Amino acid sequence: MLPSLTSTSLYMWEFNVRASTVLGIVGAGGIGQELKNSVDLLMFDRVLAIILIILAMVTAIDQLSAFLRRRLA
Repeated sequence: MLPSLTSTSLYMWEFNVRASTVLGIVGAGGIGQELKNSVDLLMFDRVLAIILIILAMVTAIDQLSAFLRRRLA
């Protein structure tokens, strides 16, 4: 049962990181809010930096999650 519970928890963590960006864009704050503000102010160099940070975070979390799930299975 532990591998299944851990896998589900890791999936929810990945989902929450992705969802936090979307929620921030619609006004909840966080990195999504920074992204929206940068787009509104036409600061495209900053937009690119924020998108790259989000991409790096999601990729790292996905890789870590996949590694941990393989180890537990």
